[in-house]
Amino acid sequence: MMTRTFKASVWCASIVAVAMVCRPTAQEKEDRTLLSTAQMMAIINEASGERAMHHVEELVPYQRVRPASEYQGHFRESDVMAGFAKDYGFSNVAIETFPSGQSWQPSVGELWMTTPVSRKLYDIHDVALALGEGTPAGDVTGELVDVGAGRAQDLEGRDLAGKVLLSSSGGGAFTAAATRGAIGIISYSSLRVNDYPDEIPETRFQAPAGATSPTFGWAVSPKVGRGLALMLSRGQKITIRSIVKSEMLPGKLEVVHAEIPGDGSTTQEVAIGGHLYEAYIKQGANDDNSGCALTLEIGRAYLKLVKEGKLPKPRRTINFQWVPEISGTNAWLAAHPDKQKNIIGDLNFDMEGIRLTASRSYWIMQRTPDTFPSYINDIGQSMMEYVSELARERVRYRANGYAPSVDITSPNGSNDAFYIKIDKHYGASDHVTYMQHGIPAVMFITWPDMWYHSSGDTPDKEDATQYRRAAVVGVGSLTVMATAEDADGARVAAENLGRGTERMGDSERKGVAYLADAADGASLAAAYKEAKVALQHQAIVEKGVVKSSAVLFAHPDEAVKTLAPLDALIDKRAAALSEEARAVYGLKAAQFKVPATEPAMTPEEKDASNLIVECVNGSSFSGCNQAPGGGRGGPGGGRGQGGPALPQHMTAEFTILLGQHKTALEIRDFLSGEFEPVPLADVMAVLRAREQAGAIKLTPKPAPSAPVKKR
Repeated sequence: MMTRTFKASVWCASIVAVAMVCRPTAQEKEDRTLLSTAQMMAIINEASGERAMHHVEELVPYQRVRPASEYQGHFRESDVMAGFAKDYGFSNVAIETFPSGQSWQPSVGELWMTTPVSRKLYDIHDVALALGEGTPAGDVTGELVDVGAGRAQDLEGRDLAGKVLLSSSGGGAFTAAATRGAIGIISYSSLRVNDYPDEIPETRFQAPAGATSPTFGWAVSPKVGRGLALMLSRGQKITIRSIVKSEMLPGKLEVVHAEIPGDGSTTQEVAIGGHLYEAYIKQGANDDNSGCALTLEIGRAYLKLVKEGKLPKPRRTINFQWVPEISGTNAWLAAHPDKQKNIIGDLNFDMEGIRLTASRSYWIMQRTPDTFPSYINDIGQSMMEYVSELARERVRYRANGYAPSVDITSPNGSNDAFYIKIDKHYGASDHVTYMQHGIPAVMFITWPDMWYHSSGDTPDKEDATQYRRAAVVGVGSLTVMATAEDADGARVAAENLGRGTERMGDSERKGVAYLADAADGASLAAAYKEAKVALQHQAIVEKGVVKSSAVLFAHPDEAVKTLAPLDALIDKRAAALSEEARAVYGLKAAQFKVPATEPAMTPEEKDASNLIVECVNGSSFSGCNQAPGGGRGGPGGGRGQGGPALPQHMTAEFTILLGQHKTALEIRDFLSGEFEPVPLADVMAVLRAREQAGAIKLTPKPAPSAPVKKR
């Protein structure tokens, strides 16, 4: 049980006793997590996948055309969430509104083929995403011409005046074509063209600057697009008519907030939620009404279990946040600086309920990046692995019947396995926003999602069993974060230490694999250097993880001192692993008949070790603030044009590292340690490009001060 005092021996004895008494048949000692078995069984029995499904069906029963009247009051989804939260007993339920420019909203949208036959191709009241978001009002008719992928060479020499383009690769071709008189575009690209030929992706359209007559953009399914292309290839003339009524309305960011109050013993708080809106045109069942529906169920189940005495009351106030993605979180945190100061962790649920086998998916927890080591990762991982083990049929238990240890399915859900994966950090959701405000956060997500950002993202793809299992993980993780004190903080620190040992072992395995792959003496020496970098990097990260758990203790500053001796143990473990890597190095060196000498710094490394990277316009967790021509989309961002770039999966961490006053070599070693070796020359090329763009400056290290002579 969760305790209020930190007496290690009593704590350990009580946990052992609970495990012996409460462990169900066909569970092992290893089937454990950060709560007692009795508490986990209570959570499993209460969590409801059906209720989460009901929430989704109330939020987005179908993708619809939002009426303009919702901009005058509250959006439908906000009222649904607030209503459920009040019914379930949440406190301080509120819908907060923040101004946000203007919003485009259509009321009529019809796409017609008028020749060679009259046929309505699409109506937004049938498929809401078919009309490109941003298409202005207008009744426009023109001849259809096939421009293939819409590249410059596809447009060159074509008479485009008064024409409608048919493009197989999105609406990007229209900008250039509009300067030559094109009046509209129909695109038929899709994320998975062959698997889902009827799927329409979310599409945005921007009328060209200075346009004096209406233009339009539509997205059609690959099947319809290919059919039109086939007709044109046969020499048939096709005339297209687009009828659109749309308007620009005063925009707003609408945030639904609810709380489960803490007991007043601490000012600390925690956060959990998902994004209720991703703009207001796209309305996805999985992305991300599912995250909102799920966290609502997590809160309901937790409140009921607390009321029944099966889970402890929270010490920390729990903030439930249902927001416009990223922009809403930023606005809310800016409006509530006390919350930003007090929240110690966030659980972000973005795309949760899809049936995993139908989408070839895993349910994934994405860790905080190595630039933000945190206790929170191992809480989520512990819960996920616990549920996954109980939910699978294990052959060694077949004497007890051919079934999982514990039934964690839903009456109307699947009987599928619970496929999970703990993955490296990836951005593009609200967990990043929390970290930009100094709050550790993880994201739970189903990926891949076959219907991501498309007309296919509807409730029929959801699975009540997946919701139930995700709810168990959510309630368990939230309980630890909201209730932990000294004994529980020590338990989390122990979990961090143990799992950190595993991660350090993974780093060793990565490093010795570099050695094993070496083809000659020269590459062997380079591989050994990279192995050492990987091990040193992971040791630094793991010390940061353990230190971060101090926030769960009653007196965090004192806890930092209490946990400090663990650093020496991590260093000792890193040294032992380094010795093992050196042994492999020696073995390979003997095979190549070369000396196993310790690597020396190259001249380039010495130069890089003496260059400190400094931001020109200040820094934050996001990295250097953008300067003209710089930032994430500029040179070196991985997505910019015309400049050097690092591998895409490294760019987010690279951008953060720019703001941490590290040397160029430290940045290179950090990226190589977290991911895979990246050439120093590549990192320097990107840094020089960023410097030229005005985002950073490379400053030589000051010379060490001469020692003061004693008189």
